[in-house]
Amino acid sequence: MQLALERHGSHPLYMQVVTQIQERIRSGALPIGTRLPPIRQLANELGLTRLTVHSAYSELQAGGWIESFVGRGSYVSQRPLPQRAPVASLLAPPLLREEPGDFGELLRLAAAPDMISFAQAAPAYETFPIKQFNRAMQQVLAEADPALYGYGATQGDARLREQLALLLLDRGIQAPPENILVVSGAQQGIDIVLRALVPPGETVLVEEPTYLGMVERMQAYGPNLVGIPMDDEGIRLDALEAALIAHQPRLLYTIPAYHNPTGICMSPARQAAVLELAQRYRVPILEDDIYGLLSYDNPPPSCLKAIDRGGIVVYLSSFSKVLLPGLRLGLLTATPPVLQALVAAKRLTDLHAPPLTQRALAEYLERGHFSVHVHSIRSVYRERRDVMVRQLQRSFPRECTWRVPGGGFCVWVTLPPSIRVADVYAQAVERGVVFAPGPLFSADPHAPNGLRLCFAARTPAQIVRGITILGEVLYEQLARRPRPQPATLCHSVPLV
Repeated sequence: MQLALERHGSHPLYMQVVTQIQERIRSGALPIGTRLPPIRQLANELGLTRLTVHSAYSELQAGGWIESFVGRGSYVSQRPLPQRAPVASLLAPPLLREEPGDFGELLRLAAAPDMISFAQAAPAYETFPIKQFNRAMQQVLAEADPALYGYGATQGDARLREQLALLLLDRGIQAPPENILVVSGAQQGIDIVLRALVPPGETVLVEEPTYLGMVERMQAYGPNLVGIPMDDEGIRLDALEAALIAHQPRLLYTIPAYHNPTGICMSPARQAAVLELAQRYRVPILEDDIYGLLSYDNPPPSCLKAIDRGGIVVYLSSFSKVLLPGLRLGLLTATPPVLQALVAAKRLTDLHAPPLTQRALAEYLERGHFSVHVHSIRSVYRERRDVMVRQLQRSFPRECTWRVPGGGFCVWVTLPPSIRVADVYAQAVERGVVFAPGPLFSADPHAPNGLRLCFAARTPAQIVRGITILGEVLYEQLARRPRPQPATLCHSVPLV
Protein backbone atom coordinates (compact mmCIF):
# COMPACT_ATOMS: atom_id res chain seq x y z
CA MET A 1 0.00 0.00 0.00
CA GLN A 2 1.66 3.21 -1.18
CA LEU A 3 0.74 6.41 0.63
CA ALA A 4 1.96 9.98 0.01
CA LEU A 5 3.45 11.17 3.27
CA GLU A 6 4.83 14.61 4.14
CA ARG A 7 7.64 13.63 6.47
CA HIS A 8 8.60 17.13 7.57
CA GLY A 9 5.11 18.59 7.89
CA SER A 10 3.35 19.57 11.11
CA HIS A 11 0.69 16.84 10.68
CA PRO A 12 1.82 13.65 12.50
CA LEU A 13 2.67 10.79 10.17
CA TYR A 14 0.29 8.36 11.85
CA MET A 15 -2.61 10.79 11.24
CA GLN A 16 -1.57 11.09 7.58
CA VAL A 17 -1.84 7.29 7.35
CA VAL A 18 -5.27 7.43 9.00
CA THR A 19 -6.57 10.13 6.68
CA GLN A 20 -5.40 8.44 3.49
CA ILE A 21 -6.77 5.01 4.44
CA GLN A 22 -10.09 6.64 5.31
CA GLU A 23 -10.21 8.26 1.89
CA ARG A 24 -9.51 4.93 0.19
CA ILE A 25 -12.30 3.27 2.16
CA ARG A 26 -14.73 6.08 1.24
CA SER A 27 -13.81 5.88 -2.45
CA GLY A 28 -14.19 2.11 -2.59
CA ALA A 29 -10.52 1.51 -3.30
CA LEU A 30 -10.52 -0.54 -0.09
CA PRO A 31 -13.85 -2.42 -0.11
CA ILE A 32 -15.52 -3.81 3.01
CA GLY A 33 -13.72 -6.93 4.18
CA THR A 34 -10.36 -6.00 2.62
CA ARG A 35 -7.45 -7.18 4.74
CA LEU A 36 -4.98 -4.41 5.51
CA PRO A 37 -1.25 -5.10 5.46
CA PRO A 38 0.19 -6.31 8.78
CA ILE A 39 1.70 -3.56 10.91
CA ARG A 40 5.28 -4.73 10.37
CA GLN A 41 4.81 -5.00 6.59
CA LEU A 42 3.21 -1.57 6.17
CA ALA A 43 5.85 0.01 8.40
CA ASN A 44 8.59 -1.44 6.20
CA GLU A 45 6.84 -0.39 2.98
CA LEU A 46 6.39 3.20 4.15
CA GLY A 47 9.66 3.55 6.04
CA LEU A 48 7.81 4.16 9.33
CA THR A 49 8.15 2.75 12.82
CA ARG A 50 5.78 -0.02 13.87
CA LEU A 51 4.54 2.32 16.60
CA THR A 52 3.42 4.83 13.96
CA VAL A 53 1.42 2.23 12.03
CA HIS A 54 0.02 0.74 15.24
CA SER A 55 -1.20 4.20 16.28
CA ALA A 56 -2.83 4.68 12.88
CA TYR A 57 -4.60 1.31 13.02
CA SER A 58 -5.76 2.01 16.59
CA GLU A 59 -7.23 5.32 15.47
CA LEU A 60 -9.01 3.68 12.55
CA GLN A 61 -10.39 0.95 14.78
CA ALA A 62 -11.60 3.49 17.36
CA GLY A 63 -13.49 5.29 14.60
CA GLY A 64 -15.14 2.11 13.30
CA TRP A 65 -13.25 2.12 9.99
CA ILE A 66 -11.50 -1.21 10.54
CA GLU A 67 -11.81 -4.27 12.77
CA SER A 68 -8.79 -6.08 14.19
CA PHE A 69 -8.61 -9.69 15.31
CA VAL A 70 -5.81 -11.35 17.25
CA GLY A 71 -3.95 -13.71 14.93
CA ARG A 72 -6.02 -12.75 11.87
CA GLY A 73 -5.11 -9.13 11.19
CA SER A 74 -7.09 -5.97 10.44
CA TYR A 75 -9.95 -5.67 7.94
CA VAL A 76 -12.08 -2.86 6.57
CA SER A 77 -15.12 -2.82 8.82
CA GLN A 78 -18.10 -5.01 7.96
CA ARG A 79 -20.35 -2.48 9.68
CA PRO A 80 -21.80 0.25 7.44
CA LEU A 81 -20.04 3.56 7.92
CA PRO A 82 -22.22 6.41 9.18
CA GLN A 83 -23.61 8.83 6.62
CA ARG A 84 -21.31 11.76 7.22
CA ALA A 85 -23.27 14.58 5.62
CA PRO A 86 -26.50 14.31 7.69
CA VAL A 87 -24.54 13.89 10.91
CA ALA A 88 -22.33 16.85 10.09
CA SER A 89 -25.36 19.01 9.38
CA LEU A 90 -26.86 18.12 12.76
CA LEU A 91 -23.66 18.98 14.62
CA ALA A 92 -22.52 22.02 12.66
CA PRO A 93 -20.88 24.01 14.07
CA PRO A 94 -19.41 21.29 16.30
CA LEU A 95 -19.25 21.98 20.02
CA LEU A 96 -16.25 19.73 20.49
CA ARG A 97 -13.33 19.20 18.17
CA GLU A 98 -10.37 16.89 18.21
CA GLU A 99 -7.21 17.53 16.26
CA PRO A 100 -3.64 16.23 16.34
CA GLY A 101 -2.14 17.16 19.68
CA ASP A 102 -5.49 17.53 21.44
CA PHE A 103 -6.03 15.81 24.77
CA GLY A 104 -8.06 12.94 23.31
CA GLU A 105 -5.18 12.05 21.02
CA LEU A 106 -2.71 12.33 23.89
CA LEU A 107 -4.68 9.78 25.89
CA ARG A 108 -4.78 7.33 22.98
CA LEU A 109 -1.08 7.68 22.29
CA ALA A 110 -0.27 7.13 25.96
CA ALA A 111 -1.84 3.67 25.71
CA ALA A 112 0.16 2.67 22.63
CA PRO A 113 2.85 0.00 23.13
CA ASP A 114 6.42 1.25 23.54
CA MET A 115 5.25 4.87 23.76
CA ILE A 116 6.90 6.97 26.47
CA SER A 117 4.18 9.41 27.47
CA PHE A 118 4.87 12.61 29.38
CA ALA A 119 1.48 13.93 28.28
CA GLN A 120 -0.91 13.07 31.09
CA ALA A 121 -0.58 14.28 34.68
CA ALA A 122 -1.32 10.81 36.03
CA PRO A 123 -0.07 9.05 39.17
CA ALA A 124 2.05 5.92 38.97
CA TYR A 125 0.23 2.59 39.09
CA GLU A 126 2.83 1.20 41.48
CA THR A 127 1.85 3.80 44.10
CA PHE A 128 -1.80 2.70 44.21
CA PRO A 129 -2.70 1.38 47.72
CA ILE A 130 -4.63 -1.52 46.25
CA LYS A 131 -4.34 -3.94 49.18
CA GLN A 132 -5.46 -1.43 51.77
CA PHE A 133 -8.31 -0.16 49.63
CA ASN A 134 -9.43 -3.70 48.82
CA ARG A 135 -9.63 -4.45 52.55
CA ALA A 136 -11.76 -1.37 53.03
CA MET A 137 -13.99 -2.41 50.15
CA GLN A 138 -14.33 -5.96 51.53
CA GLN A 139 -15.41 -4.55 54.88
CA VAL A 140 -18.06 -2.43 53.21
CA LEU A 141 -19.29 -5.38 51.14
CA ALA A 142 -19.47 -7.55 54.26
CA GLU A 143 -21.80 -5.04 55.89
CA ALA A 144 -24.32 -5.77 53.09
CA ASP A 145 -26.02 -2.39 53.37
CA PRO A 146 -28.66 -2.39 50.61
CA ALA A 147 -28.63 1.42 50.52
CA LEU A 148 -25.19 1.28 48.91
CA TYR A 149 -26.70 -0.40 45.86
CA GLY A 150 -29.48 2.12 45.36
CA TYR A 151 -29.75 5.83 44.74
CA GLY A 152 -27.73 7.99 47.10
CA ALA A 153 -27.80 11.52 48.42
CA THR A 154 -26.72 14.11 45.86
CA GLN A 155 -24.48 15.83 48.39
CA GLY A 156 -22.62 12.60 49.09
CA ASP A 157 -22.25 9.83 51.67
CA ALA A 158 -22.49 11.24 55.22
CA ARG A 159 -19.60 9.11 56.55
CA LEU A 160 -17.39 10.20 53.69
CA ARG A 161 -18.19 13.88 54.19
CA GLU A 162 -17.23 13.55 57.85
CA GLN A 163 -13.84 12.17 56.85
CA LEU A 164 -13.40 14.88 54.21
CA ALA A 165 -14.05 17.55 56.83
CA LEU A 166 -11.20 16.07 58.90
CA LEU A 167 -8.87 15.99 55.89
CA LEU A 168 -9.59 19.62 55.11
CA LEU A 169 -8.26 20.58 58.54
CA ASP A 170 -4.82 19.49 57.27
CA ARG A 171 -5.13 22.21 54.63
CA GLY A 172 -6.18 24.77 57.25
CA ILE A 173 -9.83 24.71 56.15
CA GLN A 174 -12.67 24.49 58.66
CA ALA A 175 -15.65 23.13 56.75
CA PRO A 176 -18.39 21.10 58.43
CA PRO A 177 -19.71 18.02 56.59
CA GLU A 178 -22.90 19.87 55.66
CA ASN A 179 -20.81 22.36 53.64
CA ILE A 180 -19.12 19.65 51.55
CA LEU A 181 -20.30 18.23 48.22
CA VAL A 182 -18.85 14.97 46.91
CA VAL A 183 -18.16 15.16 43.16
CA SER A 184 -17.03 12.65 40.54
CA GLY A 185 -13.50 13.99 40.24
CA ALA A 186 -12.09 17.49 39.83
CA GLN A 187 -13.20 17.73 36.21
CA GLN A 188 -16.83 17.35 37.22
CA GLY A 189 -16.25 19.79 40.07
CA ILE A 190 -15.15 22.44 37.59
CA ASP A 191 -18.13 21.71 35.36
CA ILE A 192 -20.56 22.00 38.29
CA VAL A 193 -19.14 25.33 39.42
CA LEU A 194 -19.34 26.77 35.92
CA ARG A 195 -22.93 25.55 35.51
CA ALA A 196 -23.95 27.00 38.85
CA LEU A 197 -22.10 30.33 38.83
CA VAL A 198 -21.36 31.35 35.22
CA PRO A 199 -24.27 32.08 32.86
CA PRO A 200 -23.71 31.49 29.12
CA GLY A 201 -21.69 34.24 27.48
CA GLU A 202 -20.14 35.52 30.71
CA THR A 203 -16.40 35.79 31.36
CA VAL A 204 -14.09 33.59 33.43
CA LEU A 205 -10.58 34.69 34.34
CA VAL A 206 -7.79 32.11 34.46
CA GLU A 207 -4.04 32.10 34.80
CA GLU A 208 -2.13 32.07 31.51
CA PRO A 209 -1.41 29.24 30.83
CA THR A 210 -4.00 27.18 32.71
CA TYR A 211 -5.34 23.64 33.13
CA LEU A 212 -6.25 22.22 29.72
CA GLY A 213 -9.50 20.71 31.05
CA MET A 214 -10.74 24.22 31.80
CA VAL A 215 -9.76 25.40 28.32
CA GLU A 216 -11.62 22.50 26.66
CA ARG A 217 -14.67 23.01 28.86
CA MET A 218 -14.87 26.71 28.04
CA GLN A 219 -14.36 26.15 24.32
CA ALA A 220 -17.20 23.64 24.32
CA TYR A 221 -19.85 25.54 26.26
CA GLY A 222 -19.31 29.16 25.42
CA PRO A 223 -18.33 31.40 28.35
CA ASN A 224 -15.45 33.70 27.53
CA LEU A 225 -12.01 32.73 28.83
CA VAL A 226 -9.53 35.52 29.58
CA GLY A 227 -5.98 34.62 30.51
CA ILE A 228 -4.01 36.61 33.10
CA PRO A 229 -0.19 36.43 32.93
CA MET A 230 1.84 35.03 35.81
CA ASP A 231 5.17 35.75 37.45
CA ASP A 232 7.21 33.77 39.96
CA GLU A 233 4.67 34.45 42.74
CA GLY A 234 1.56 33.52 40.80
CA ILE A 235 -1.09 35.49 38.94
CA ARG A 236 -0.01 39.11 38.33
CA LEU A 237 -1.99 41.59 40.40
CA ASP A 238 -1.82 44.50 37.94
CA ALA A 239 -3.12 42.38 35.07
CA LEU A 240 -5.75 40.78 37.30
CA GLU A 241 -7.17 44.10 38.45
CA ALA A 242 -7.20 45.44 34.90
CA ALA A 243 -9.13 42.36 33.75
CA LEU A 244 -11.57 42.64 36.67
CA ILE A 245 -12.36 46.19 35.61
CA ALA A 246 -12.45 45.57 31.86
CA HIS A 247 -14.37 42.29 31.74
CA GLN A 248 -16.48 42.23 34.93
CA PRO A 249 -16.04 38.43 35.13
CA ARG A 250 -18.30 36.03 36.96
CA LEU A 251 -15.47 33.80 38.22
CA LEU A 252 -11.71 33.59 38.75
CA TYR A 253 -10.27 30.08 38.37
CA THR A 254 -6.85 29.59 39.93
CA ILE A 255 -4.42 26.80 40.86
CA PRO A 256 -2.35 28.38 43.66
CA ALA A 257 -0.46 25.24 44.76
CA TYR A 258 1.89 23.71 42.15
CA HIS A 259 0.10 25.25 39.24
CA ASN A 260 -0.70 23.03 36.28
CA PRO A 261 1.15 23.34 33.92
CA THR A 262 3.87 25.74 35.17
CA GLY A 263 4.50 24.37 38.69
CA ILE A 264 4.42 27.89 40.19
CA CYS A 265 3.24 28.28 43.79
CA MET A 266 1.33 31.44 44.68
CA SER A 267 3.11 33.22 47.53
CA PRO A 268 1.20 33.95 50.77
CA ALA A 269 1.40 37.68 50.10
CA ARG A 270 0.02 37.20 46.60
CA GLN A 271 -2.78 34.99 47.95
CA ALA A 272 -3.87 37.71 50.36
CA ALA A 273 -3.78 40.32 47.60
CA VAL A 274 -5.79 38.15 45.19
CA LEU A 275 -8.43 37.59 47.86
CA GLU A 276 -8.62 41.33 48.53
CA LEU A 277 -9.14 42.09 44.85
CA ALA A 278 -11.78 39.39 44.46
CA GLN A 279 -13.68 40.71 47.47
CA ARG A 280 -13.41 44.32 46.31
CA TYR A 281 -14.79 43.49 42.86
CA ARG A 282 -17.21 40.85 44.20
CA VAL A 283 -15.92 38.01 42.01
CA PRO A 284 -15.99 34.44 43.41
CA ILE A 285 -12.85 32.30 43.17
CA LEU A 286 -12.68 28.63 42.22
CA GLU A 287 -9.53 27.30 43.89
CA ASP A 288 -8.24 24.05 42.36
CA ASP A 289 -6.07 22.37 45.02
CA ILE A 290 -5.60 18.85 43.67
CA TYR A 291 -1.79 19.08 43.96
CA GLY A 292 -1.62 20.81 47.34
CA LEU A 293 -0.47 17.72 49.26
CA LEU A 294 2.16 16.73 46.68
CA SER A 295 5.00 18.83 48.10
CA TYR A 296 8.56 17.51 47.70
CA ASP A 297 10.92 20.07 49.22
CA ASN A 298 8.91 21.96 51.85
CA PRO A 299 5.69 21.56 53.84
CA PRO A 300 2.56 21.83 51.68
CA PRO A 301 1.79 25.44 50.78
CA SER A 302 -1.16 27.30 52.21
CA CYS A 303 -4.39 27.59 50.24
CA LEU A 304 -6.72 30.48 49.58
CA LYS A 305 -9.70 28.90 51.31
CA ALA A 306 -7.79 28.72 54.59
CA ILE A 307 -7.55 32.54 54.73
CA ASP A 308 -10.94 33.27 53.13
CA ARG A 309 -12.90 35.23 55.71
CA GLY A 310 -15.56 36.50 53.33
CA GLY A 311 -16.71 33.16 51.94
CA ILE A 312 -15.74 34.12 48.41
CA VAL A 313 -13.70 30.98 47.62
CA VAL A 314 -15.15 27.73 46.30
CA TYR A 315 -12.59 25.07 47.11
CA LEU A 316 -12.00 22.02 44.89
CA SER A 317 -9.87 18.95 45.53
CA SER A 318 -9.71 15.35 44.36
CA PHE A 319 -8.27 11.93 45.15
CA SER A 320 -7.22 11.32 41.54
CA LYS A 321 -3.60 12.46 41.92
CA VAL A 322 -2.90 11.37 45.49
CA LEU A 323 -4.78 8.07 45.74
CA LEU A 324 -6.71 6.25 42.99
CA PRO A 325 -7.88 8.10 39.87
CA GLY A 326 -10.30 5.30 39.06
CA LEU A 327 -12.39 6.20 42.12
CA ARG A 328 -13.49 9.40 40.36
CA LEU A 329 -14.11 11.10 43.69
CA GLY A 330 -13.41 14.64 44.80
CA LEU A 331 -15.00 17.43 46.81
CA LEU A 332 -16.23 20.98 46.69
CA THR A 333 -16.77 23.16 49.72
CA ALA A 334 -18.39 26.59 49.81
CA THR A 335 -20.69 28.76 51.90
CA PRO A 336 -24.23 27.33 52.32
CA PRO A 337 -25.96 29.55 49.70
CA VAL A 338 -23.35 28.73 47.08
CA LEU A 339 -23.30 25.06 48.05
CA GLN A 340 -27.05 24.82 47.44
CA ALA A 341 -26.50 25.96 43.86
CA LEU A 342 -23.64 23.47 43.45
CA VAL A 343 -25.76 20.59 44.77
CA ALA A 344 -28.51 21.50 42.31
CA ALA A 345 -26.02 21.49 39.43
CA LYS A 346 -24.64 18.14 40.58
CA ARG A 347 -28.14 16.65 40.68
CA LEU A 348 -28.75 17.73 37.09
CA THR A 349 -25.43 16.20 36.02
CA ASP A 350 -25.50 12.65 37.42
CA LEU A 351 -27.70 12.66 40.57
CA HIS A 352 -24.84 11.49 42.82
CA ALA A 353 -21.47 9.80 42.95
CA PRO A 354 -21.56 5.97 43.35
CA PRO A 355 -22.54 5.17 46.98
CA LEU A 356 -20.46 1.97 47.16
CA THR A 357 -17.15 3.59 46.24
CA GLN A 358 -17.92 6.56 48.47
CA ARG A 359 -18.42 4.29 51.46
CA ALA A 360 -15.27 2.32 50.64
CA LEU A 361 -13.26 5.55 50.57
CA ALA A 362 -14.79 6.57 53.89
CA GLU A 363 -13.73 3.21 55.38
CA TYR A 364 -10.21 3.61 53.97
CA LEU A 365 -9.88 7.09 55.45
CA GLU A 366 -11.26 5.97 58.82
CA ARG A 367 -8.54 3.32 59.02
CA GLY A 368 -5.88 6.04 58.93
CA HIS A 369 -4.07 4.88 55.79
CA PHE A 370 -4.18 8.12 53.86
CA SER A 371 -1.47 10.19 55.57
CA VAL A 372 0.99 7.27 55.44
CA HIS A 373 0.23 6.79 51.75
CA VAL A 374 0.75 10.46 50.89
CA HIS A 375 4.09 10.47 52.71
CA SER A 376 5.27 7.43 50.74
CA ILE A 377 4.31 8.73 47.30
CA ARG A 378 6.08 12.05 47.88
CA SER A 379 9.44 10.28 47.97
CA VAL A 380 8.64 8.36 44.76
CA TYR A 381 7.63 11.46 42.85
CA ARG A 382 10.48 13.56 44.26
CA GLU A 383 12.96 11.06 42.80
CA ARG A 384 11.27 11.13 39.40
CA ARG A 385 11.17 14.90 39.34
CA ASP A 386 14.88 15.05 40.14
CA VAL A 387 15.69 12.51 37.42
CA MET A 388 13.76 14.56 34.86
CA VAL A 389 15.43 17.83 35.85
CA ARG A 390 18.91 16.30 35.68
CA GLN A 391 18.19 14.80 32.26
CA LEU A 392 16.79 18.10 30.99
CA GLN A 393 20.07 19.73 31.98
CA ARG A 394 22.03 17.06 30.10
CA SER A 395 19.88 16.70 26.98
CA PHE A 396 18.05 19.95 26.18
CA PRO A 397 19.56 22.90 24.29
CA ARG A 398 20.51 25.89 26.41
CA GLU A 399 17.94 27.96 24.49
CA CYS A 400 15.18 26.07 26.35
CA THR A 401 14.20 27.18 29.85
CA TRP A 402 12.23 25.60 32.69
CA ARG A 403 11.74 25.82 36.43
CA VAL A 404 12.10 23.08 39.05
CA PRO A 405 8.62 22.52 40.51
CA GLY A 406 8.44 22.16 44.29
CA GLY A 407 5.55 19.73 43.91
CA GLY A 408 2.90 18.44 41.55
CA PHE A 409 3.49 16.33 38.46
CA CYS A 410 4.64 18.78 35.77
CA VAL A 411 7.67 20.54 34.35
CA TRP A 412 6.89 23.42 31.98
CA VAL A 413 9.51 23.99 29.26
CA THR A 414 9.62 27.19 27.22
CA LEU A 415 11.05 26.82 23.71
CA PRO A 416 13.00 29.49 21.82
CA PRO A 417 11.16 31.38 19.05
CA SER A 418 13.12 29.50 16.39
CA ILE A 419 11.42 26.19 17.28
CA ARG A 420 7.75 25.44 16.63
CA VAL A 421 6.19 23.17 19.24
CA ALA A 422 4.04 21.54 16.54
CA ASP A 423 7.15 20.39 14.71
CA VAL A 424 8.68 19.02 17.91
CA TYR A 425 5.46 17.18 18.71
CA ALA A 426 5.22 15.54 15.29
CA GLN A 427 8.82 14.36 15.32
CA ALA A 428 8.69 13.18 18.93
CA VAL A 429 5.59 11.05 18.32
CA GLU A 430 7.34 9.39 15.41
CA ARG A 431 10.16 8.40 17.78
CA GLY A 432 7.87 7.06 20.48
CA VAL A 433 7.61 10.04 22.85
CA VAL A 434 4.52 12.15 23.47
CA PHE A 435 4.05 15.32 25.52
CA ALA A 436 1.36 17.98 25.92
CA PRO A 437 1.95 20.96 23.57
CA GLY A 438 1.76 24.39 25.16
CA PRO A 439 -1.15 25.75 23.07
CA LEU A 440 -3.47 23.21 24.74
CA PHE A 441 -3.20 25.22 27.94
CA SER A 442 -4.34 28.54 26.52
CA ALA A 443 -7.37 30.05 24.83
CA ASP A 444 -5.04 32.64 23.28
CA PRO A 445 -4.15 31.88 19.64
CA HIS A 446 -0.72 33.38 20.40
CA ALA A 447 -0.12 30.87 23.18
CA PRO A 448 3.35 30.51 24.66
CA ASN A 449 5.71 28.32 22.69
CA GLY A 450 6.17 25.63 25.30
CA LEU A 451 5.43 22.09 26.35
CA ARG A 452 4.41 20.29 29.53
CA LEU A 453 6.29 17.21 30.68
CA CYS A 454 4.68 15.02 33.35
CA PHE A 455 7.07 12.77 35.26
CA ALA A 456 4.97 11.00 37.91
CA ALA A 457 3.79 7.97 35.91
CA ARG A 458 7.15 7.22 34.26
CA THR A 459 10.00 5.18 35.73
CA PRO A 460 13.42 6.84 36.04
CA ALA A 461 14.69 4.77 33.10
CA GLN A 462 11.76 5.86 30.93
CA ILE A 463 12.32 9.48 31.91
CA VAL A 464 15.98 9.34 30.92
CA ARG A 465 15.19 7.66 27.60
CA GLY A 466 12.28 9.95 26.73
CA ILE A 467 14.03 13.21 27.60
CA THR A 468 17.10 12.09 25.65
CA ILE A 469 14.93 11.56 22.56
CA LEU A 470 13.21 14.93 23.01
CA GLY A 471 16.60 16.59 23.33
CA GLU A 472 17.70 15.05 20.03
CA VAL A 473 14.54 16.33 18.35
CA LEU A 474 15.07 19.83 19.75
CA TYR A 475 18.67 19.99 18.55
CA GLU A 476 17.56 18.85 15.09
CA GLN A 477 14.87 21.53 15.01
CA LEU A 478 17.39 24.19 16.01
CA ALA A 479 19.74 23.08 13.25
CA ARG A 480 16.98 23.41 10.61
CA ARG A 481 16.05 26.99 11.45
CA PRO A 482 17.98 30.25 11.40
CA ARG A 483 19.21 31.09 14.85
CA PRO A 484 18.20 34.49 16.31
CA GLN A 485 20.84 37.07 17.17
CA PRO A 486 22.73 36.33 20.39
CA ALA A 487 21.06 39.24 22.19
CA THR A 488 17.67 37.59 21.78
CA LEU A 489 18.62 34.12 22.96
CA CYS A 490 16.85 32.80 26.04
CA HIS A 491 19.61 31.21 28.15
CA SER A 492 18.83 28.38 30.51
CA VAL A 493 18.57 29.26 34.19
CA PRO A 494 20.33 27.57 37.12
CA LEU A 495 18.27 24.61 38.27
CA VAL A 496 19.97 23.26 41.37
